[in-house]
Amino acid sequence: AIDGDKVDGHSFLSEVYEKGAAAALVSKVDNNLKLYQIAVESTVQSIGKVAALWRDKFQIPIIGITGTNGKTSTKELLKHILSSKYDIHATEGNYNTSIGLPLTLLKLTEYYGASILEMGANQPGDIGALCSIANPTHGLITNIAPAHLEGFGSIDEVANTKAALFRAMSNKGVGFVNLTDPYIAKMKQPKNSITFGITDDCDYPADIHTEDDGTLSLTILTEDIFTGSSNFSFAKNIIACASIA
Repeated sequence: AIDGDKVDGHSFLSEVYEKGAAAALVSKVDNNLKLYQIAVESTVQSIGKVAALWRDKFQIPIIGITGTNGKTSTKELLKHILSSKYDIHATEGNYNTSIGLPLTLLKLTEYYGASILEMGANQPGDIGALCSIANPTHGLITNIAPAHLEGFGSIDEVANTKAALFRAMSNKGVGFVNLTDPYIAKMKQPKNSITFGITDDCDYPADIHTEDDGTLSLTILTEDIFTGSSNFSFAKNIIACASIA
């Protein structure tokens, strides 16, 4: 039960009890209800702690994806590619916040062979907090751009916040580094990193071509990929997925 800016989730306790809920995590107990209530100081922080304990039961790849934009399209592309190897658990919709990510992790079961998690940020510290819950084994930052600056103050702070994903894997896991993005290229990379971009110094360099119909195609390690899109950012997300797959 979350006490939000507009709606207090505690007002629905009676309704969820009638629908069969066995218990509720609350920050204030309603003694008039028969529903078993677990009182905590912060329901949001507590659901994060529960999700972190649940996540640690699984020794599978946990791929964290953050960035200013392109998170969802990259997640969907990667899910499509990796589904040929694994049963994939992934973020649904935009469940990429301090509430959505724990709820996503709590759907993780032994059925899955890998998990792909979106991580969104509205203010400094958000990505670090999500990493402490998800404990990612692999990480990708799509790009850094001047969006939602009202919560960060500057694009440098946006970059610093997103870089928490790489910092969380400094000595373990694998980071996928977009050297085409100047802010990401300057970040301290995890000890184990794979780079991608459109220059020859990358582990996965790509050549981008414009087809007669205006769409973009890629050549990555002698393989041709026709994107069907004229969006340059989308093309770079495909390069990212190729480096992971």
